[in-house]
Amino acid sequence: MFATIKMNQYVFEKLKALDLRKNDLLASFAKSGQAIIALIVAAVLAVWLIGPKTGAGVFDLAHYLVPAEARALILGTDSAEILTADESAYQLKLWSSTAKDIPSIANQAALIPSHLIDQSAMDRSILRTEAERKAVITHLAKKFQLSPEEIAHYVAQAIAVGKEVNLDPTLILAVMATESSFNPRAESRAGAQGLMQVRTHVHQEKFEPYGGPLAAFIPEANIRVGALILKACIAKTGSLEAGLKSYLGAPNAASGLNTYTHKVFSEREELRGIVRRLSNSV
Repeated sequence: MFATIKMNQYVFEKLKALDLRKNDLLASFAKSGQAIIALIVAAVLAVWLIGPKTGAGVFDLAHYLVPAEARALILGTDSAEILTADESAYQLKLWSSTAKDIPSIANQAALIPSHLIDQSAMDRSILRTEAERKAVITHLAKKFQLSPEEIAHYVAQAIAVGKEVNLDPTLILAVMATESSFNPRAESRAGAQGLMQVRTHVHQEKFEPYGGPLAAFIPEANIRVGALILKACIAKTGSLEAGLKSYLGAPNAASGLNTYTHKVFSEREELRGIVRRLSNSV
């Protein structure tokens, strides 16, 4: 009898130990599974944020995962002034439907003394004819594999903004080509956004007339703010080349082949060469 009781206790203890081990094993598997899921989610988000041509970025992620109030605290502004990408696009449509002009940057640009601007950065005579504009549009659409309609819009904006800031429109187009390859949703790891890769965390207040920092993804807003910053950089440094380096955020960057300034100058010269050849053939 006593032996039977001892045996039952022994079996019970063994079963209990096995059950505990089973629970520990299940808990271990659960933790491993959670870690794997977390890694997969992190990888997907990483690809979404920095993958090529994804068209997504930090602000998109914040819009989906962070409440508006938290975004307001992070961005340091009133949450009522922070527009989502859809709201910014709606704002642009509203300007068009009510025949209200998109806010000009001319007044801010006029505060920068013209005598400080390198003359080589200015040219009011280029892209004035329909033939010149069409030739440039055809070239850019083919080179960057974009629709002529999309490129035509960017060219029209570059001309309009060029007048507002008194800069050569082919220079503005060359910066767009170099910075983003004409991708309005481009975003760098440093937080530069849009066609002219403006760093919204540095120039946030400049986007206020257009609805807030998410307007960096609206071409009309991005080109205006980018051109204003470019003009200020040229005025501050005293030359177009130094101004481009300052715009890049690397005032001590090297010059010469395969540098940022060389790429911008090459893009600009391509466009100006197209216009010159067209003029010579007439």
